[in-house]
Amino acid sequence: MKITRIVIRNYKSVKHIDLTCSPKINAFIGENSVGKSNVFDAINWAIGSIYPSFNSTQPQDHFMGNVENQISITLCFDDGKYLQLAENWQDQRGQQKSGLNLSRNYVTDIERQQYCSAYLGVDRAILDYLPSNRWSLMGRMMLDINNLFKKQEVVDEGTGEVKKKSDIFKSEIERIRDEVLFTVEDQHGVQVMKKFIEVLQKESAKQLNRPEEDFKIDLNLYDPWNFYRTLQLIVKEGDTNLSFQASNLGMGVQASISIAILKAYSQLKLGNGTPIFIDEPELFLHPQAQRNFYKVLCELAESGTQIFFTTHSPDFLNVGRFNEVFLVRKNMEEGTYVRCAQPNRFIADLNIRTGITSQEADLMLQYKNAYEETGDTQKANEAFFAKKIILVEGQSESLLLPYLFEKIGFDYIGKGITIVRCGAKNDIDRFYRLYTEFGIPSYVIFDGDSQHEGTADAPETVRKNRAILELVGDVNDYPDNTVKPKYLGFKNTLNENLGFETSQKGLKLFKQIRQRITTVEQVPAWVSEMVGCIENLTDNVPSVLKQPAAAQV
Repeated sequence: MKITRIVIRNYKSVKHIDLTCSPKINAFIGENSVGKSNVFDAINWAIGSIYPSFNSTQPQDHFMGNVENQISITLCFDDGKYLQLAENWQDQRGQQKSGLNLSRNYVTDIERQQYCSAYLGVDRAILDYLPSNRWSLMGRMMLDINNLFKKQEVVDEGTGEVKKKSDIFKSEIERIRDEVLFTVEDQHGVQVMKKFIEVLQKESAKQLNRPEEDFKIDLNLYDPWNFYRTLQLIVKEGDTNLSFQASNLGMGVQASISIAILKAYSQLKLGNGTPIFIDEPELFLHPQAQRNFYKVLCELAESGTQIFFTTHSPDFLNVGRFNEVFLVRKNMEEGTYVRCAQPNRFIADLNIRTGITSQEADLMLQYKNAYEETGDTQKANEAFFAKKIILVEGQSESLLLPYLFEKIGFDYIGKGITIVRCGAKNDIDRFYRLYTEFGIPSYVIFDGDSQHEGTADAPETVRKNRAILELVGDVNDYPDNTVKPKYLGFKNTLNENLGFETSQKGLKLFKQIRQRITTVEQVPAWVSEMVGCIENLTDNVPSVLKQPAAAQV
């Protein structure tokens, strides 16, 4: 069962969010204290391990602390039904109700379990994921296996009798229990376990005023309803030849086992369609392990499991899968809000601008290719976490700008700014559209290459320039070499605006600049002017995608 839509009203910092979910991965990102956890808490309240109610809500559970702001949490599923936890809802007869409902009908906990999720919290404690916890991912897997176990039968080779595996298991375990475990004797030769059970049964019957033969107490090594429930995860270390309960090992080991459980879940394909929620999957993992975990999550998603997670790590994002990213931010007016990018909006924009008709798979492939050709995919991912972004063409700008910023005392890293090299001028407008769709303010630096004017390269140069300039409200063919509020376009090239003549590029140019520009006075004036414009960029910028008139209403 997959969640197709999430609507939350008046819950803690959330005034109103309405999200269309990806059937695969849903990555929620944002700074601390913007409300990511509140979104997950709301979902977990509705479909978590405890049947929800409003009995223990406090004023602070309501938006702005005002109890008049009635809470409503609605989760739509791919079976066409929805679960809603609301303080005020109407049933199909028009009667006012409060609490949980399934498509405007009362829902039992048994029915609710069909829509419940598995949750991995930040502590990664294995105790929370053992088979004894039916709400855990492993508990759900073991329950599926348990149901298969109870149905399977085998034929006795000697008698030809058909027996259930569960009956064979019971008889064998009881035999081992009685003949081995329960035969321990004290110094007088008394079998203490047998004596213990006899006394327990006799005295319990006596207290209840019932005949002993009508009241039986026994000790089992298994749960007769769920044979897999008492299993424990044991880890054996080869170098010491010692075995330990997984729950007694370090959090790094427990986190790794959690990942392994997810991997097994994807490979076994037991038919349990439970969505999985994970808080900060990067915790307790080194960078290579983080990238491997993201790979596991992608494999899970491709095999049919819906994944939701919060993260602060760029290793769990991919510009080529931008439709799976949800950027969470907060302000005084809206409270917690979420920005995302829907491929259909990019398809409509492309058609209006160029007349090209595209499909979602083709569009996403274009972004995947652009992402892989940036020259620094880590920065492209990191930009989703940035407060502001500087988009540049290539290596020259990405190397020299940090150096020039340092010379004038501009702490761009401390201000949450990321510099993204787009690989080529041709892709700057693509990245600008993408990051702007998430509301992240971006500043563009590029070469106008006016030296191409009058040559065979001119039409293509003008096309690339216009693609950028139109986004920032300019209709010229070439930039004019002056700093503007949203961009700086050099009339020809960056090299001609450094205060000295050079034809070097990339690392060679950077080394040359470090030798030639050593004081703040030597830094070109456009650097400080550009910094002033970057600092003036406002948050939550509007989309620049062109949409059909009907869609804009």
